[in-house]
Amino acid sequence: MFTTFIEDVVSDLQKQGADFSTLIFVLPSQRAGTLLQKTIASSLSQTIFSPEIYSIEEFIQNISGLQSVSSTELLFIFYEAYLKCTPQKDQETFQNFLSWAPSVLDDINEIDRHILKHSEIFNHLHAIQELDHWSKTATTDLIKKYLVFWKKLPLYYESLTEKLLSQNAGHQGLLYRKASEEIEFYITTKPNNHHVFLGFNALNTSEERIIQALLAHGNSSIYWDAEEYFMNIPNHNASTFLNKHKSNWKHFVKNDFKWITSHFNAKKKINCTAVPENIDQAKYVSHILASLDEQALNKTALILGDEGIIIPLINSLPPNVKNVNITMGLPLKQTPLASFFENLFKLQLTVTTNGYYYKNVLSVLKHPLASLVFKPEENAYITNHITDTNSIHVSFETLKNHFKENDNNLIFVFEPWNNTISKALKNISALIAYTLNAVSKKQNTFYIAYLNGFDRVFKQLEAFCANYSYITNITVLEHFYGEIVSKEVVDLRGNRYEGLQIMGMLESRLLDFETVIITSVNEGILPSGKTTGSYLPYDLKMHYGLPTYTDKDAVYTYHFYRLLHRARHVEILYTSTSSGLGSNEKSRLIHQLDAEGIHEINHQSGSSPIKTEIKKSAEIKKTQAVQTKIKSFLQSGISPSAIATYLRNPLDFYYKYILEIAPPNSIEETIASNTMGTIIHNVLERLYQPFLKKQIRAEDIIAFHQKYTHYVDDEFNKEGIYNIDTGKNRIIYEVICRYIDNFLKEESSTLSKGGILEINALESKLRATLGHYDLPYNITIKGTVDRIDSYNNQTRIIDYKTGTVEPRDLRIKTWEDLLAPEAKYEKAFQIMLYTLLLFKTSPFSSPVSAGIISTKKIKNGYMSFSIAGENKIEPSTLSQFEDILVQLLQEIINPDIPFEDSGFSY
Repeated sequence: MFTTFIEDVVSDLQKQGADFSTLIFVLPSQRAGTLLQKTIASSLSQTIFSPEIYSIEEFIQNISGLQSVSSTELLFIFYEAYLKCTPQKDQETFQNFLSWAPSVLDDINEIDRHILKHSEIFNHLHAIQELDHWSKTATTDLIKKYLVFWKKLPLYYESLTEKLLSQNAGHQGLLYRKASEEIEFYITTKPNNHHVFLGFNALNTSEERIIQALLAHGNSSIYWDAEEYFMNIPNHNASTFLNKHKSNWKHFVKNDFKWITSHFNAKKKINCTAVPENIDQAKYVSHILASLDEQALNKTALILGDEGIIIPLINSLPPNVKNVNITMGLPLKQTPLASFFENLFKLQLTVTTNGYYYKNVLSVLKHPLASLVFKPEENAYITNHITDTNSIHVSFETLKNHFKENDNNLIFVFEPWNNTISKALKNISALIAYTLNAVSKKQNTFYIAYLNGFDRVFKQLEAFCANYSYITNITVLEHFYGEIVSKEVVDLRGNRYEGLQIMGMLESRLLDFETVIITSVNEGILPSGKTTGSYLPYDLKMHYGLPTYTDKDAVYTYHFYRLLHRARHVEILYTSTSSGLGSNEKSRLIHQLDAEGIHEINHQSGSSPIKTEIKKSAEIKKTQAVQTKIKSFLQSGISPSAIATYLRNPLDFYYKYILEIAPPNSIEETIASNTMGTIIHNVLERLYQPFLKKQIRAEDIIAFHQKYTHYVDDEFNKEGIYNIDTGKNRIIYEVICRYIDNFLKEESSTLSKGGILEINALESKLRATLGHYDLPYNITIKGTVDRIDSYNNQTRIIDYKTGTVEPRDLRIKTWEDLLAPEAKYEKAFQIMLYTLLLFKTSPFSSPVSAGIISTKKIKNGYMSFSIAGENKIEPSTLSQFEDILVQLLQEIINPDIPFEDSGFSY
């Protein structure tokens, strides 16, 4: 029959005839206390007064007589203590103080919990730091200050302790030290009470002294949840501390060590499953839970090795899971609303004189919470305005002007805080109140719980700001917001005794379940590895008996194996391909289970089976409706760029030109390639425009060098790109200037050698009708020719390109080459289409030349089109090209030829 450790303890006490009304139980956690109370109530037949049940922290506080101070408030008190013993000229700002204070407090906490002499440890640490720097050839002021810091740590400790005791308060370590000092007095106040300690493992020095003192007095007992297999293996992490207590405590010289059992050796079903990513764990857990009936679910625990996956796990629970109890609560920092307040702080912390950075504005507007704050049309209006105007920075006035109504909600979110704490807290408080009212009407219980949690967080911040003057700017406010929100939880507890129990590893202490599911059993998570926030080196901790990361590993090893003691069905999950250093390696605990060989472990993969199938190329058939759209488009005008798109990928052509699906607008923080090309085109047009229809000389072009940078600046401003002093935009700005400068140098060099140049047209928009007996209807062709000039009496049609173009790209052997796959000769096709357009709008009889000037490959100069080695274009040449163009247009029109994905796009 399955019995839990708590049930066994209660049964044993009953056999001893214990008076439960006088018992004082001390347990590792509060969660176990509620289960103990229920077990006692169901085990006794008579009515009794409920025994006192404490978690170890509550028990210690009770003995110490001190009030516990939260870790956040402790930072303020510590800063006051620091200022008291630090000369004013050496005092750091509160913001700088926060960079090192939490680690010092952690070390102070451990020193007190283990009842060590603080001066001895800190002086030892100072000596180590001096030794590290004694060989420096020159001791700088910085090094001197650094060494003074370590020397003053004993003073900081004494000042902090004095201040806390004067307030009858203490941090956890001080409570433990004080309790160990007061234990004899406490014993005299409880002469008739029997203390029962159960389920402990690793104990600090204070806990050991307190428990042993009570045991020595003879009015206490202690129960351990130990396993024979581990106790008999020297140095097994699962029994490291239990064996130490059994060997070192005087109590066990005359008393039995209760209990060493052999539950672990009982037959168990253990599956060890590798899943690819974190999200796959949630899906696989759902698969496991779906196979359990209601009775099994009532005896099932889901243990989270990494509590960060709780949200996807909750969202993935199968329908058969009716009751859920989240023992640890839902960490507020992991709720969907946490990112909204993070975005809000980021928005205000990065504001400049130009306004808010657009990405921060959009991150706030696009958050789900924004839908409760702003009307959808207002939200869409400002979002579209930002993208349409390419606004990299948005002022509050601009936001206010573009909202259709002067809504106070805008003030809550976007009004500048101006680094003023009171304004920040006032606006956030008003925002939460407004949003709570909105979600209450919609009866969204989850959002109500989340918002109430954040309301508590900001009320705590208000209290700290009222009591302490050290939160002087938004950066410090954000720091404390992070401190508080990381500890706050949303109470989503259900029935503690029925349904699925979800908890972290530490919440599982003293609890037993028939089915145990443990997630994230990866190296670096379970156990956590060499993570430390301490200034005390490993060797120093070892010397003074302070816990190290190896002790932490032993603690988690015990908890891991203890869950397996009485379990009958165990599911262990780990990720095999998730990102992050070491996070894809299965834990050493799994390897250890394998090596022990007690249980047969089924290793498997939790990934979904891969279905292989041949993917057909996407195609769009030309229905009657599609044919109508094609006709409308071709009659409105097809351009060289549209033809190039069709040559590359007919499906892209269909989406872009037939369906007119434009890519979504995006903000250009750095100049995109097409914008870069536009700027160069516009600058060259402005430079050459005054010389239209005139002969241009080399000295005219040399004079352009004095003007073009001003034109480039203007074009950047027109594009809404103002930040060109640093970063990528500066590099692109310099590249554009270099391209134009090289272009002008090449042009002036050519003219200085005797060339005669006359500009006939710039950015000439041409349009012509193409009628052909092989086409079902007339088609319009259109395009903008960058430049038409006369060079040494030779008319040239020129297209500027900012990308790489080589002479071979414009040389074809036959006309069919223009229809080559992957648009190999698309540039040749484009330049010939421009020439045909010119001929149809302004017929010419003399041969012309058509080509490209690449600003990126300016040394190639003017590159002309040629077919079979001939680069002169005559009317007969254009007639042959027109046949190829018609052939291509026939293909576009043909209803039997679908638009297919060629797989080639760029």
